[in-house]
Amino acid sequence: MKSPVIYIFFNRPEVTQRTFRALRRQRPARLHLIADGPRAAKPDDIALCQETRWLVENMIDWPCEVTRDYADINLGCGRRISTGLTTAFAMLGEAIVLEDDILPHPDFFPFCDAMLATYRHDPDVHAISGFQPLGRYAPSRGPVVPSTFNWIWGWASWQRAWKDYRFDFKKAWESPIVRDGVRDYVNDALNFQWHRANFDQHVRGSVDTWDFQWSFALFSQRRVTLVSSVNLIQNLGFDSAATHTTAPEPYLQTLQVYPLVPAGRRRSTAKPDRLHDKLFGKIIHSHSPRRISLLRAFANTFGFFRPFFKS
Repeated sequence: MKSPVIYIFFNRPEVTQRTFRALRRQRPARLHLIADGPRAAKPDDIALCQETRWLVENMIDWPCEVTRDYADINLGCGRRISTGLTTAFAMLGEAIVLEDDILPHPDFFPFCDAMLATYRHDPDVHAISGFQPLGRYAPSRGPVVPSTFNWIWGWASWQRAWKDYRFDFKKAWESPIVRDGVRDYVNDALNFQWHRANFDQHVRGSVDTWDFQWSFALFSQRRVTLVSSVNLIQNLGFDSAATHTTAPEPYLQTLQVYPLVPAGRRRSTAKPDRLHDKLFGKIIHSHSPRRISLLRAFANTFGFFRPFFKS
C-alpha cells in the first residue's frame, strides 16, 4: 500500500493486537504511531500502556519507516488525538487513520489509497470514510457517496483539509449566523438536532473529544466526506474499557462488513447525497432491529434509483 498510516492506541492490549494484526498484513511503508500516557487516577494504566506499546513495537516486523508520538502523561482523548493528528498531517501530507478498536476489511486500504490519490486536490472533499451504517448503498453506482456525516471509524484525509481544524470552536458556534449556516447545509431536522447536541456538549466542556471539531470544520468549509458505498469497518471498542463507547449501538449489532464492488460508474461529489444522509441519520438513531433492517433494505434498493429523486 502507498499511503502512510496513522495508528492511534492507548491501553487495551487485546483489542490493539487484533486490529494491528490487520494493519500488519498490509505492510505500509510509512507508519506513524500516536499513544496517550497513563491516567494518574488509574493505577493499572502504567502497566497497560507499557504492555500495549511493547506489543505494537514488537509486531512491526516488516521494512517500514516508523515515527512515534508517545505522551509521557495523560493528555486526554481530545487533546492527545487532536495534537497528534496536527503533527502527523503536517509531516505526512495525507494519511489513513485507524484507532486501536477499528478492524477494517482488507479492501479498506486500497480503497483509501485510491480515494486519497483521486481527490487529493479537490477542495470540496474533506475526508474519506470506510464506515457505512446502511451496510450497502447501491455500490454499483460508484464506490463513494458524498455526505455531511464525517465518521471517524476508519478514515483518511489530507493536510489541506486538516489545516482548517480548530480544537475550540466555541465562539464560532455561538454565532446565530454560523448555526443557521450549519442547519442549512445539513438540510435535515433530525441530523441537525444531533450535530447541534454534539456541538453544544463541546461548548459546555461536558465531553472530552476531538471528532466533533473535525465535523465542524467540514461544515465551516461546506465540504463533503466521501463515505464508502459498502461498509468496510467493524468497531470492536464497545466495552467498559472504552473512553466513550461503553455500550453497543443497536445499528451495529447486525451490521456486516462487505468487500468492495467493482463499479464502472462514479457518483458526482459536487454536493451531499440528501437521501443517503437522511437514511444514515435515521439508522444511527433507531433502536428497533426491524426498522434498522428495513432501512438497510431500502437504502440498497432505492439508493440505486437515487438519480431519479430530487435532493
